[in-house]
Amino acid sequence: MRALMKFALALTPFTALVAADAKNNPQCQSPFHVMHVDVRHTESKGVGYKDGYTTLEGFGIYDHNPCFMPFLDLRGHVFNDGKLAGNVGLGERTVIPSINHIFGLYLYYDVRQEDHGLTVNQLSPGIEMLGKRMEYRINAYFPVGNDESHSYRHRFDRFDGNRIILKSRKKFAMTGVDAEVGAHITQSTRHDFYFGIGPYYFTADPNNAWGGKTRLYWRYKDYVSLEASYSYDHIFKNIVQGSVAFSYPFGPKLKRSGRNCPNSNDLALSRAAFAPYRFEIPVVETRKQHRNAINPATGQPWRVWFVRNTSSSNGTYESPFSTLVAAQNASGSNDMIYVFQGDGTTRGMNAGITLKNGQALFGSGTDQTISTSVGRIKIPAQTARAPTITSSADVIFLANGNEISGMNIQVSSGPGINTIDPIIGANIHHNMISNGFPCINMDASGAVNITNNLLTGAGNGGIFVNLDDRAGRFLQANISNNTITGDFGAAVLFSVTGAPTTPTVATCNVVINSNLISGFGNQAISISKGAANSTFQIINNTIRDTISTGATNASIFVSLSNPTDAGRYLISNNTIVATTATAGTNGILLNNAVASSFAARFNVTNNTITVSSGNGSYGLNMNAAANETFCTSITNNRITLQAATGTTGMSISGGTGIVNIDDFSNNIAPSVIISGNVNLVPQNTCAP
Repeated sequence: MRALMKFALALTPFTALVAADAKNNPQCQSPFHVMHVDVRHTESKGVGYKDGYTTLEGFGIYDHNPCFMPFLDLRGHVFNDGKLAGNVGLGERTVIPSINHIFGLYLYYDVRQEDHGLTVNQLSPGIEMLGKRMEYRINAYFPVGNDESHSYRHRFDRFDGNRIILKSRKKFAMTGVDAEVGAHITQSTRHDFYFGIGPYYFTADPNNAWGGKTRLYWRYKDYVSLEASYSYDHIFKNIVQGSVAFSYPFGPKLKRSGRNCPNSNDLALSRAAFAPYRFEIPVVETRKQHRNAINPATGQPWRVWFVRNTSSSNGTYESPFSTLVAAQNASGSNDMIYVFQGDGTTRGMNAGITLKNGQALFGSGTDQTISTSVGRIKIPAQTARAPTITSSADVIFLANGNEISGMNIQVSSGPGINTIDPIIGANIHHNMISNGFPCINMDASGAVNITNNLLTGAGNGGIFVNLDDRAGRFLQANISNNTITGDFGAAVLFSVTGAPTTPTVATCNVVINSNLISGFGNQAISISKGAANSTFQIINNTIRDTISTGATNASIFVSLSNPTDAGRYLISNNTIVATTATAGTNGILLNNAVASSFAARFNVTNNTITVSSGNGSYGLNMNAAANETFCTSITNNRITLQAATGTTGMSISGGTGIVNIDDFSNNIAPSVIISGNVNLVPQNTCAP
């Protein structure tokens, strides 16, 4: 609106001149005004755009000299999706009395707001000839500056050879030209019906759009107009479009001085009262593209080796290897090994595999997500089921930075996934592992993610993760959303080993979250050794069905057994149903076996614990037995004891150590025993 006000002020000088001339030649006035403001709405898509838009337009022409009538045309557009466009046009029209036509030249600057790094700017010259009945015009469109967007909406398209092909989209501003010839069917300024038709051509190498457009236009005086159009080309296809506009005319009437004016309704002159017709929205083509997926680790296209045990060839998508060993031998660091279901047996898949640094081992029955130079890309599952692999010993040996997903790992002896040497980083998810000894065993540092796996069978453990303190390493471990069931000694076991000279060297941040654990042997979740600079979060787990007995039988077990043990422990929102055939089970057991100069901090909160066995069973058992200092908050826990005798809801014992409690509130437990060196300290003293 501010631009239109400036436009109206700019027209004031020649409006005054036009008014003076009209006063001197009143008989030569036309029914139309020299200026008008329009509000127009166009629906829906058009050539090179997919939304309707609303337009505010201001137009004015200076008619002091019929040989030189300059005009100014300002337009602003708002698309239905909120994007903007605009036009600024300068032109000149000349009356040619000998043929009673008006000849016009003009130049527009067009701008269109797009996304994905593209704003279209273009220059558009045009030429026209306007008569009482016929009109002729040609327009050209030349984008200037940046004429293409960034590529976007990257998706997996297909495998090809040993490559991954992505599809994406990109926008291109198009250079073009259009022409129109038309006729005013009615010879009236009251009801003007106009029909126009003509070709257009737009190009953005290598694509070209030849097409044609026809339109029917009706205007009532200079107040209301309607337009319907149809166009077709092989890129934008069929387009039917309509618009409605309301005009507010102002200023003096358009006139022709310097000649006799026998008719106040001069039809040829009337054509000059309106802006030229043209493609007012810059044409943009949205084009599909294909490219190789680039591996950020190498800067080169992802290299993928394919395995299907029903094939027998060279490891491409079209002709996969028939054995997992062939892929192991052919592949290099940072490659992907993609294993198809094949015939569903372990034929060709029964010798295990040793991975190299940075490799990914993916099964075809699971959606896989990879990193590329254009972001994370999902590869949809290619088969209904996962491939099955096995070995007479360890099935998969890890190297640094491996990712394993979508595999059905059947173990006959040893771990399902194991390490030879300590590794840095691993991502193990969406696998099925059965009968492991344990299922996953790793000595690791860096970022380790073990998530969404199904572990079953009669091995001696589920997930074992160990950080070697002597290496002075950092471990960020996420063990979440796994389902672990079977005769496991421990479902999740974490430990820090070694004898460091400086006890603060090793650091770990461990999250054990939202796992479903049942049928374990001794402990469901066990922290057998900690570290002074470590944080452990054991949260939102569901644990049930203890199936063996022993003094350290516990659903959640933290044992501080090194002089450097300490750390911070959040044990929260776990649901525990502790059962055993005879006796001696603990819902949560926290104890220490050696003295330490570091105070371990515990926040035990919002846990629900049900203990069904008797004879020495506890809901919560905290024991600082060896000169260790525990600093703890114990709040909002709910403990239920189902055995009639021999059980305790909570036992907190200082032993030869010290237990400091900064908050002991809102717990529900049928019995609480506090003994030894137990002290109440100010709140937040023990916050993890």
